[in-house]
Amino acid sequence: MHSTASDPRLLRPWIRATGAGWALGVPLVILLALAGESLGIGPLQFPVGLGMGLGIGIMQGRVVRNLLGAAAPWRWSCALGLALPFLTADLAQLAGRPLPYSLYLAVALGGLIVGIWQALLLRRRFSRAGWWLVASVAGWSLAAGLGAVADGLPRSHAVRGIWGALAYLGIVAGGGLVLGVVTGLVFPWMRPGGREETGPAQ
Repeated sequence: MHSTASDPRLLRPWIRATGAGWALGVPLVILLALAGESLGIGPLQFPVGLGMGLGIGIMQGRVVRNLLGAAAPWRWSCALGLALPFLTADLAQLAGRPLPYSLYLAVALGGLIVGIWQALLLRRRFSRAGWWLVASVAGWSLAAGLGAVADGLPRSHAVRGIWGALAYLGIVAGGGLVLGVVTGLVFPWMRPGGREETGPAQ
């Protein structure tokens, strides 16, 4: 028995799961970066995408399981989809052909890859799943933008001390909430009747 994406009760747990996944992603990034350096292969950008994607995927998967019947494909889409642009930058650097690197651009491209992958998963059971791609790119881009604002806060010296630290943490945490809201608002637009249920003619 699969839940209906248009159920308004889905939005709140989705936002909570995405925010929790964003928070989980921070220590995962740190652990992956430390693991890479302990193996003598750092510093790399790849752990940033993999860690954040994995954190989001783990927590969102708990909600998506009720929609798609399985959580693993969603988790892989988040982790590998977001990691791919970062991995590309790392491989180019190792090959001696470094690419211009931008955290914001890497996350936006990751959001595009994740959105395509997840839209394909959703369209098996729901119509109008193409809007998920738009929401994914927008959500991840806005979340990355908040991260850039948070990174610039210490350099601006606009807020210092404990208030500066709290502002930094608040802005960073806001990224997960923004991602959850932007993507979660697409659910009510989708209706049961994807390819898996109605066949290619649909």
